[in-house]
Amino acid sequence: MRFLKIAHKKPECIGCMLCAEVAPNYWEMDEDDEAQLLRVTREDKAFQYGEGFEEDRDLLKEAEAGCPMDTIKIG
Repeated sequence: MRFLKIAHKKPECIGCMLCAEVAPNYWEMDEDDEAQLLRVTREDKAFQYGEGFEEDRDLLKEAEAGCPMDTIKIG
């Protein structure tokens, strides 16, 4: 099974909810109205990191492309 790398720069999130609507298995909105990456594998000051299933590539790429703050990177 192949996995995609997900990087989310949470501090720059403006809470537009697009990622949570497009890929609810990967993001949810937190109490501060910022998107929270689910199943975080590691974090640093700026980014949350996780993994996504290859079969969800289209949804994850849609979330990446639609983010108005460019805070999501799928690799």
